[in-house]
Amino acid sequence: MNHLILFFLCLFCVEIFIRSNYIHSIKSTINLSKKAVNIILNKNISDHWKENIIPKYSLEMIKYSLQMLLVLFFLIFIFLIADKFFSGFVAFTLSWNGIMQSILLTFSYTYIRKLIFK
Repeated sequence: MNHLILFFLCLFCVEIFIRSNYIHSIKSTINLSKKAVNIILNKNISDHWKENIIPKYSLEMIKYSLQMLLVLFFLIFIFLIADKFFSGFVAFTLSWNGIMQSILLTFSYTYIRKLIFK
């Protein structure tokens, strides 16, 4: 029973990652941090401009980081809810067998999904 539940939860988690634009949030955070470092290190930009733009970049990075954190908390919450209905599910998921199965299922589903939805 745990295998079937893990299968559906892995599919659900992949869809959440895809639909939440998680990868876009990561890339945006990295790009904003690179821009902030470049502005800070650039001596041709005045301190007044740096004082105006760095807080804006910081707020954008906080926004993307909170979005990523909320998605992760939601996924953890889903697994904890599944553990309440199916006793021992989290222990199975965190076992060697559960981890390997979830990795295999997740990568297989993303590969098949990519082939279907080009």
